[in-house]
Amino acid sequence: METRYKELEILIKKFTRPIPDTEEYNKRLEEELELIAQLGYAKHFLRVREILDLTKDIPHITRGSAGSSLICYLMEISDIDPVAERIPLSRFMNPKRDDLPDIDLDFPHWQQETVMNRIFRRWPGQSARVSNYVTYKEKSAIREAAKRFGAKGRLKRNFKLEEVVPEFVDDAKRLANKLLGKKRCISKHCGGILIFDRAVPKSLINGENQILLDKYEIEDLEHFKIDILANRGLSQLWEISQQHINDYPEYDDKTSELLSNGDVLGVTQGESPAMKRLFRALKPKSKSDCTLATALIRPVATQGRRRASFFQDWSKDGFQDTIVFEDDAIELISEILGCDQYTADMWRRAFAKKNEEKMFEFMQLVGNHPKKDDVFLALRELSHFGLCRAHATNLGRLIWALAYQKAHNPQKFWAAALKHCHGSYARWVYWHEAKLADAVPHIELGSELEDLLTTGKWRSKKFIPVCNEVRKPGQVEFCGLVANYRVFKSKPKEYITFVTLGTGNGRYLDVVLPHAISLHEHPIIWGTGKLGYKNNTEYVTVYKHRRFKLQDLL
Repeated sequence: METRYKELEILIKKFTRPIPDTEEYNKRLEEELELIAQLGYAKHFLRVREILDLTKDIPHITRGSAGSSLICYLMEISDIDPVAERIPLSRFMNPKRDDLPDIDLDFPHWQQETVMNRIFRRWPGQSARVSNYVTYKEKSAIREAAKRFGAKGRLKRNFKLEEVVPEFVDDAKRLANKLLGKKRCISKHCGGILIFDRAVPKSLINGENQILLDKYEIEDLEHFKIDILANRGLSQLWEISQQHINDYPEYDDKTSELLSNGDVLGVTQGESPAMKRLFRALKPKSKSDCTLATALIRPVATQGRRRASFFQDWSKDGFQDTIVFEDDAIELISEILGCDQYTADMWRRAFAKKNEEKMFEFMQLVGNHPKKDDVFLALRELSHFGLCRAHATNLGRLIWALAYQKAHNPQKFWAAALKHCHGSYARWVYWHEAKLADAVPHIELGSELEDLLTTGKWRSKKFIPVCNEVRKPGQVEFCGLVANYRVFKSKPKEYITFVTLGTGNGRYLDVVLPHAISLHEHPIIWGTGKLGYKNNTEYVTVYKHRRFKLQDLL
């Protein structure tokens, strides 16, 4: 214990940010320091700080729940003040859990290898990349079994064994069951690094300085693990300006107007068609509204509100009674059971992991509470993907900063987007938008088609990336180039395809096809459909359509 308190003294000396001398801050600081001393975590925080000292010339943001810690804020590991943001500690550090607090760091994607190499040089022979094992799931197991029993060619998304291997259906099913959970292949973890207290056994390391253990196999090891992750949005922002992400204003009229109009193309992690519709509905006014948006789009919030329509009824009203952030679940459980936040977090984890035994025990404790059924239904949705408030805050601030730069500095914004943003849309979309902002560099690679497919540069005068429309009352006939498309499951065994078409001059038309289709090889689509309008977004429900290859019109 004496060693732990000495490490704690060293940790306190690493504080570089002042905090207000108030009861609330002092209480939170005391709580965290006591927990760190009790659990022996000081060394963990100091190691993260040492890594950041190696990379002072490279910007970073924290990912996950690390922003829940005031200690992380004071050590400049995180840029979030959890007291000011009203973020509880338990999601990050909990004395009732055995696992170490998880501190993941995001760096510009083009600097990820640089950061890793600096770590390897600092701890030679003691550090290595974590492996990632891919296992067979139900669909991949069936697909593999079909191939082993002679299925020919490219298998469709929802193929049937009876059709592709009619003579070996039963054998293929048995093989698929045997494959479930088995390892398919080994690869590098996207950013996991393990630092041993001593030299790594050579038998565990391959020629690429990769330890032959995955993240689950090393959970019980008492060595330091950290995720060094790549973030294209941070690359894009740093390319435009070296302004610290905390220095962007909380409120800005031009940024708010841009987001409210859904003008988010090129805003990494905020540009998807779903986010575009959400911003139009929410009308964000601040950084905090962007934080809310990043959580509302996640399945936990979506399922919790029982939205049935593809164009959901997004609004700021009505979400107060449901779980938006994982932290909301902690607060709800704490209120219902009258327990502390750490106990509440353990119950949250039980629901998130679908622990039926613990869920039943929870309901027994709730007893005859008047909100018993509503609480249970809300907590059941935690098995879907959601965000803790700290992670959402970091994402929201990044989106707000990029939107701010797009509103105030469009030329530099689009120059950076062409370089770093490999997002939700076809490459020509970014080139077209950059051209409108007069931010397109001169590149000539070869043929029109080569230019288009490689860079997105559009040179053809025969056909331009716009959607031609003929409108009649309540309906529209259209023909245009696909900017984005995704297939969604609307109901069990029912699918829809959501398509975004370029309409010219930075405008885009959303169309919905009532079945699953692929537009990869046929990116031009003609059709007719019914016009609809919801949440400030116009869309077309398609009656009939035809697809064309790009070469047909070039």
